[in-house]
Amino acid sequence: MQHTHFSVFIAWCLTMVTVFAAEEPRAMTPIDMVELPRLSAPALSAQGDKLLFLRSQADWEENKIVRRYRLVDLVSGEDLPVFEPAKDGESFSRGYWAPDGSGFVTLLEREKDDNKQAYFYSIETGKLKRLTEHEGDVEDIVWAPDGKYFYFTAERGPDSETKRLRKDFWLIRNYEERAPKEIWRYDIKSAKSKKVISGDYFIRRYALSRDGSKIIHMRAPGGLGDDAHRGELWITDLDSGKETQLTNNKYRESNPALSPDNRAFAYIATVNAAGEGFYEDNLFVQKIGETAPHLLMPDAALEVLDFAWDQDGAGLFVLGNIGVRTELFYHSLADGQTTRLTEDDHVVRNWAYMPALDAHIATITDARNPGEVYLMRDAGGGFEPVTTEYEDWNARFILPRQEAVQWRGRGGVTIEGLLVYPVSYKDGDVFPLVTTTHGGPRSSSQFGSWNMSRHIPVLTGAGYGVFLPNHRGGTGYGDKFMRDMVGGYFNNAHHDVLDGIDALVDRGFADPDRLIKMGWSAGGHMTNKLITVTDRFKAASSGAGASDWVSMYAESDIRYGRTPWFGGAPWEKNAPLRSYTQQSMLKDAWRVTTPTLFFAGAKDVRVPPTQSIMMHRGLKAAGIETEFYLAPTEPHGFRKPSHQLFKMNTDLAWFARHVLDEEYTPSLPEAATSPADEEEDKKKPACKCAE
Repeated sequence: MQHTHFSVFIAWCLTMVTVFAAEEPRAMTPIDMVELPRLSAPALSAQGDKLLFLRSQADWEENKIVRRYRLVDLVSGEDLPVFEPAKDGESFSRGYWAPDGSGFVTLLEREKDDNKQAYFYSIETGKLKRLTEHEGDVEDIVWAPDGKYFYFTAERGPDSETKRLRKDFWLIRNYEERAPKEIWRYDIKSAKSKKVISGDYFIRRYALSRDGSKIIHMRAPGGLGDDAHRGELWITDLDSGKETQLTNNKYRESNPALSPDNRAFAYIATVNAAGEGFYEDNLFVQKIGETAPHLLMPDAALEVLDFAWDQDGAGLFVLGNIGVRTELFYHSLADGQTTRLTEDDHVVRNWAYMPALDAHIATITDARNPGEVYLMRDAGGGFEPVTTEYEDWNARFILPRQEAVQWRGRGGVTIEGLLVYPVSYKDGDVFPLVTTTHGGPRSSSQFGSWNMSRHIPVLTGAGYGVFLPNHRGGTGYGDKFMRDMVGGYFNNAHHDVLDGIDALVDRGFADPDRLIKMGWSAGGHMTNKLITVTDRFKAASSGAGASDWVSMYAESDIRYGRTPWFGGAPWEKNAPLRSYTQQSMLKDAWRVTTPTLFFAGAKDVRVPPTQSIMMHRGLKAAGIETEFYLAPTEPHGFRKPSHQLFKMNTDLAWFARHVLDEEYTPSLPEAATSPADEEEDKKKPACKCAE
């Protein structure tokens, strides 16, 4: 009997050891990174008692990132029921609360829908009802204050004959044809939609005045990306139908918003006080009837990401990128003073202001938190978390330490970035360093950096340190810093990166014999440049990077913001072709000694895959070990979980082989190791790996 009790006791001890061992935090794997749930689009009901937001999660069977609603009662703290997806893989979009808090509008394309339509979900009945029957996709919902209407935008559809001929393949759509967008109003009582603003122009952005009497909107001459830079702001009185042009400045005005008294408006533009282009995203206020805007915060080293008028129009709340952080500010119009409302090693994003409640909602990301939803009911009280998605995060995973670092660049300019330590780091350790540069280049690397293309927690879990330099040409550090690329993309940017690596080597952090370079988009441009000017990197990974600036300029879907780099377009009279050629990386592919991976999406129109194909073939001709992977159906960033996982596994295997002299075993989910249903498997395209 005693022996039996002892055996049971030993078994219990072994079980508890196993349980406790399982609960020990561990480094994140590539599967963990892809499966990372993310919270977005937080929306507070008008009464402030309910919170709606999206939670995204990888669905391996569907090979999609799917978004589901969560609805929370902020009084009780309990989750409320919300409607289910109609089919596997269905994703939800942002929800738009009705002013009375009875429910919200969502945009869905269900089985009987030809396009995306507006549906209303009732909190009381728990039922979902389709409202619109529009021939084009319904988008950009804005409720009228009294709840009698909501407004939306939709593309103007072709006539029936054109539609028939296209369907039967007798007509080929013009490559750059875009259907004009119009503003419509849906009447809740009559259940009918009515066109409100339409004409020989494209509606690019719009906003309703707080009293619901007017709409401010931007009209552009075309629907392409660069056409917005020729748009102007207009205001329409909804009672009289009177339309008034507000601006005539020949530059793009983003996020237009009327003041609470409708006597002024504000907008974001990438110009200076004189209206000259290629500056930080600045905030302007202009009185209706006046021709010149007023630049707010002219001396602030800050990129304006978003803004909102306060309750009475005395000032504006401003969401601003200040380098490695994004913070919330308040700017007073009376004295021109700007007050910082938040301050930490974090990034405030998905922010919205509720003037009736004087409340702010946002997600906040930092090194240890991928982004809980936070609420601030008093501008002086600070944000408080209202979700607990990641409350056990630090018990589950060993997350890396991040800190801001600075160094001197050429000309004595102070450059900033982030250093992320390996999770196993101990004081005095010298580690292999992965340098990853941000996209844009009009952006910056910031605390948190949970980007899938960077997969920082996975790299640091594998023993690498990660360096994220904010080189010149990026945003958050003022106009002069950002404008360093005028006349030359690689004036100082690549030197800033190399100088930062030197600083980390000199400070005893980075091993000079185990350096790696990677990046996506503009980070890919930088990778392609650096492997042509130094042999210091033992391995590199370039995603969606440019190699030949002439073809890149001509093929990409946007050109406006790139023209200042070269001094003109490549097809204009006396074109600065020498500038394009000198700055192109392809001509220097023969210089490369670094084994390099290349990735691209087959449907990428921002940086077409031809750019990666050319650079890959240039390295191959030079006898350098290189591989190129072209992901089918993917746009500028990989969206399928399988492709995201493949990219991480391939990076890790490449780095391990060339830098650590080790073999790497790919991390794969059960869906990748289990036989798929034959019929379903036929529907899924295979991963096309070029050459």
